[in-house]
Amino acid sequence: MATIDEVAALAKVSVATVSRVMNNSYVVYEEKRARVLDAAQKLGYQPSTYSRNQKRSETKTILVICSVVIDDVVDGIQAAATKLGYDIIINYCTTRNIDLDSVKFLKNSMVDGVILLNSIFSVEDQIKLAKRIPVVQCGEYIAVPDSFQVSTNNELAASEIVDHLVSIGRRRIAFVAPRLVIGFPHFVKEREKGYHMSLIDHGIPFDPSLVIEADFNLDSGLEAGRRILTMEPRPDAVFCAVDTVAVGCVTAFRDAGLRVPDDIAVAGYDGAEIAEICSPPLTTVCQPYFEIGSTTMQLLASLIKEEIEIGRHIMIDHQLMIRESTVGRKE
Repeated sequence: MATIDEVAALAKVSVATVSRVMNNSYVVYEEKRARVLDAAQKLGYQPSTYSRNQKRSETKTILVICSVVIDDVVDGIQAAATKLGYDIIINYCTTRNIDLDSVKFLKNSMVDGVILLNSIFSVEDQIKLAKRIPVVQCGEYIAVPDSFQVSTNNELAASEIVDHLVSIGRRRIAFVAPRLVIGFPHFVKEREKGYHMSLIDHGIPFDPSLVIEADFNLDSGLEAGRRILTMEPRPDAVFCAVDTVAVGCVTAFRDAGLRVPDDIAVAGYDGAEIAEICSPPLTTVCQPYFEIGSTTMQLLASLIKEEIEIGRHIMIDHQLMIRESTVGRKE
């Protein structure tokens, strides 16, 4: 007898979609419904009466897999989960190459859905996981067909920062791009795209020597700042893809006797607390972390309830926070 997996493979849809069609769910597009019914007929698939009439046992528990714990995001997830009647479990991953099959909560079907918070997995792993359980990517994401993501618009926000730097008269703008052992995270690539886009819009030629690789820590920002100090001609502005690195650059410039922003302007990204206590305070993009987390949980709940079918990317508005690292102290 044919299985539901065989029907899904022939119809080129997920197992969840086959289940929805067999349960007469209205959320499946007619074209997909027709493919599923045709595949079921060809294979002679007959769902059992039990499977048609019984819903999967709900645990009312959500698994959050993360490599970086962002408190405000987790608070947003927790607040929305509580309102919706769910509990959350945090699975902290110290490696970016985690085997999803080794996570016991997934292996034993102990959760109703998964939130991937700033975790980078292969496209293949995410497709495999999404066939088994509802998944939403939160913050950092990778492009997966028909997937669900919540984030800010990294490219647009980055272009706005460079627009601001150009508006205050800066033309030779360096970009510091943190990377991981496995390469640049998707959000760094998007922020670099925004940097390029703004330069093009303002007719400023792109100079690849002004793109500097770094790590994600303060010391790496110091090193990047010292490299910038050796450049001839020296940049008159620096945009760092994360705030921590930007603060490191500010420190390097001040240690060398430069005035920020008079001699060189500096901007970051993320709206981290360190940006506020930096001297001078750092111009940055503030992300509404709580709202990102809350929206992610709401989207996942809708996915669990089969209220949505088609993948979507929800982008939450950001805020460009202009501070003294680019405009100086107001008298």
